[in-house]
This record gives sequence, structure tokens and C-alpha cells, in this order.
Amino acid sequence: GKAPRDATVEHYIQPGALSVSAALAEEVASGNYDSIFHIGDISYATGFLVEWDYFLHLITPFASCLSYMTAIGNHERDYIDSGSVYITPDSGGECGVPYEKYFPMPAPALDKPWYSIEQGPVHFTVISTEHEWKPNSEQYNWIKSDMASVDRTRTPWLIFTGHRPMYTSAAAAVVSVDPVFVASVEPLLLQNKVDLVLFGHVHNYERTCALYNGKCKANPVKDDSGIDTYDNTNYTAPVHAIIGMAGFTLDKFSPIHKSWSLTRIEQFGYVRIQATRNKLNLEFVSSNTRQVEDSFQIIRK
Repeated sequence: GKAPRDATVEHYIQPGALSVSAALAEEVASGNYDSIFHIGDISYATGFLVEWDYFLHLITPFASCLSYMTAIGNHERDYIDSGSVYITPDSGGECGVPYEKYFPMPAPALDKPWYSIEQGPVHFTVISTEHEWKPNSEQYNWIKSDMASVDRTRTPWLIFTGHRPMYTSAAAAVVSVDPVFVASVEPLLLQNKVDLVLFGHVHNYERTCALYNGKCKANPVKDDSGIDTYDNTNYTAPVHAIIGMAGFTLDKFSPIHKSWSLTRIEQFGYVRIQATRNKLNLEFVSSNTRQVEDSFQIIRK
């Protein structure tokens, strides 16, 4: 999301994006980061090109300094008769065209916005939840091939990311889980021993146990520093994290607390990821206070 940096009033602004962008600019200026990942619902321009200008102006202080990697979301792609999986008017008729012009990712072709990259010891598989993902579709076959081809001796960590989540305990009004998507793609995560799954779409922060088929396969234990630690030496299932709290109005959680949901936070912020060959460390940072509100790590001995 976006808001004008000079406090003017514009179409469809998300003021929460101001604190997040300011915090990210400070983080990037430290020189400690290699990339930023923004997994869908990029600018909410919804057909107004000037809104892309506002967004690009907002992110320039940090996006101009390192790689700014993106995934496509419903507000970039979905429209009636556009070929998207979900027949909604969410892109305002953009149908992914401005998005792919402004953010050309290493995808196989136009309107096939799925790709993978490797950074250090991490392989990132980035998908489109808005394009067909059912078994035997082009994207499904690509996902299957990409993850199966990862050399885990060279890049021991596998992170899977896309826009719409497989799990959320948000209030019923904002629940956006497609059971067909889960049934189609989740088995690939387990088969390929995905360590971490990152999604957006729901505007809050939520972290799960090691989760598969709606059930906890393992829970973290606290290390000597009190940090929740998932031991993937004997792999059980991936950890899911929803990180959709970067600017749009926050979504409320359901009063019903799912057993697989370990942490739920309604604050604007972002997630830091640091990886070594033996440890994947994540921290959720509140953009208003700059305080770490949740942290966990995945280890492999």
C-alpha cells in the first residue's frame, strides 16, 4: 500500500504505509540487508496510474538501494474475464500490466509471474496465487519442478511465498483461504520439505506451528535465550507466517483461537530474515515503536 509522503489526500491511501516505509528506509541505510520481499497488493492503484507514482515515490529511499522483489496479488491481477483464478474487480482493470512493467521479475514470460531466486543459503520459490495452480497446470508443474530441483547442500533453506494464505485465524469477514488451493499445493510443500511459508493478503501478523493439513506436526521449544525454536533436523512440516501488515488497514482476528496459531499481532510492521547454513532467524518489528514483537528461528543440525 501507499500514502503520499507530503501528507496530501489522495485516492485509496493507506496511512500505515508511512511508518513502515520510514522504518524500512532506516533499516536499509544500515547496510545490513540484501533484499526486500513484497508479496502482493503492491500499490493498490486499481487503475489509476498516478497512484503508482505515489507508491514508487514512497519506496524510492530504500528500493533504490537493493533488490525489491515482488509477488503478484489480487489488486494487481484480478478482473472480470481477465483469466485470473478469482473473478473479482480488484485490479481496477490493470490485469497485471502496470505491475509487470514497473516490477519485472525473473519470470518465464509476461503474465506468468512465478519465479525463484537464491540468496546466500536460501532458495525462494515465488508463486502467483492469482494464476492457475491446480495439478497439471503450467504453474503447478513449474512449482513442482522448481522445488524438486533445489540443491539443499548448497541452499539448505527453502522458503515458499505467494499472496493468498493457506491458513489464517482472521475474523470471518476477511477469511480468504481457498480450500482447493490448499489441497492442490500444500502436498508439494511437505514433499519438498519447505521450511517456511510466507503469505500476505490478510492484513495482520500470524505465525503457526509446523503445520500440515490443518494439524500441528511439531511445536517450537524455547532456546536458552527464550526464542521459539523449530528444529528441522528431523523435518515434520513447514511453518506458516502471514506478514500482511505493511500499510493497509489492519484486519481483526477471530475470537476463536485456532490450535495451530501461536502468535497473532494486529500492528503495522515488517519482518527481518537472517540466514546462515544452520539457522533461519525471523523477527517481526513494529514500525511505530521499532520494537521486536515476535521472534522465532528454524534450525538444522
